[in-house]
Amino acid sequence: DISYENQLLLKKEYLFDLLGDIAPVGEVFPAEPFRYRSRMDMVAAFGKIGLREEGSYRFVVDIAECPIMQGAMEERYISARAALASVEGYNYLRHEGYLRYIVLRQARFTGETMLNLVTASGGNRIPDITASLADSVDSMSLLVNGGMADLSFGDVISDIKKGFIEEDFDGVRYRISPNSFFQSNPLIAREMYRRIKTAVKGRVIDLYSGVGSISLFVADSAESVTGVELSAESVAAAELNRQLNGAENVKFIQMDAKDHIYAAHRADTLILDPPRSGIHPSMIKHILNMNPERIIYMSCNPAAFKESAAGLEGYKIETFEAFDMFPQTPHVETLAILQKTV
Repeated sequence: DISYENQLLLKKEYLFDLLGDIAPVGEVFPAEPFRYRSRMDMVAAFGKIGLREEGSYRFVVDIAECPIMQGAMEERYISARAALASVEGYNYLRHEGYLRYIVLRQARFTGETMLNLVTASGGNRIPDITASLADSVDSMSLLVNGGMADLSFGDVISDIKKGFIEEDFDGVRYRISPNSFFQSNPLIAREMYRRIKTAVKGRVIDLYSGVGSISLFVADSAESVTGVELSAESVAAAELNRQLNGAENVKFIQMDAKDHIYAAHRADTLILDPPRSGIHPSMIKHILNMNPERIIYMSCNPAAFKESAAGLEGYKIETFEAFDMFPQTPHVETLAILQKTV
């Protein structure tokens, strides 16, 4: 109910109030207000398919259409919703039923689409439906999550069609599998990666590297890149992406970021893209021991970034930019480049 222009102003005001004393807060880089998301997870429960009611875990709101989804993705969702309307959903309060989630993805720059179904038990009870839905997408998989945790991820029990899609950022190719993380707003992510690429040099360490999206994008501007990621599945995906792009100066290590930092590996450029909680406070002194010439900090939580930046003594915020990664929400993504001063 707020105009997009005013959404951007509210985010700018928030950042200025929070960070104006340490960073040069300017305009928030705008996104497309609608049709930007590359992934949506729709829950199937209590005879409905959609999203949970705000502030309540017990209720699901039927979602017939979704204007923040990319267009082809929404078309596939509308078709899947109709085809699956009679399929038994999953009561996550009693832990009974079959279909837990419908997950849709669309690669922004290749246009490829993916449809995944997450069920509570193994086996495909609806082969006719899945076969018909597979005709309209580039990839479709059946996943099972039989645990108590309410997750839209699971073990892939069947790739009904292909099992992956690919995205392309300026000629860098990324393969996206059913459980892979990839940025939800590819247009804004690519813009941020372009800014990061102009700032890297020498030996680069990319912490929280995920499936290698930043590491591979900046590779041809660096002497070497080491991506560090805890998730074994993400590291395997990153290695596949490395091979896909023939990036010989990139390697990926499965390790907790703080353990890697504790070993005081040397780097000219340190890239940080941590989860919403930010980096652990104990990592700060080890980052200082590493003594990189430049720190590039991408954050989805400006408050956590401020806390980290305060501890990075001997570094000055050289540039600071904000990007509207998630229009129609209060969230804002920031990108800071910190330069060593001593």
